[in-house]
Amino acid sequence: MDSENQGVLQTVSLLSVALIALVMGVQKLIRDWRTTKAESDIISIMHKEIERMSTQNSTLSIELGKLQEEIIELNNQISKLNIENNRLQEEISTLTLELNNFKKLTTLVSKKDVT
Repeated sequence: MDSENQGVLQTVSLLSVALIALVMGVQKLIRDWRTTKAESDIISIMHKEIERMSTQNSTLSIELGKLQEEIIELNNQISKLNIENNRLQEEISTLTLELNNFKKLTTLVSKKDVT
């Protein structure tokens, strides 16, 4: 009977150790699963953010292209205005010269009339 009790005691001890190992193993699996799930969630969030940023980048690229086209058009207009401005300055210079010549002529005519 003593050996039967000892056998039962050993079996209970062995089952207890096995149960403790099983519980610890399950806890580790749950902890690892949570970590893996958290990592998966973070990766999923990062993928969504990358997709959002990619869409935003495409939109920004299109708008940047439009702005560059507008800048080119504005530069063309500035160039035309500069050409027109130069032409007007030349015309003003010519008119000023003619006016000065007219003043000189008038002065000469006035002097001739006086003498």
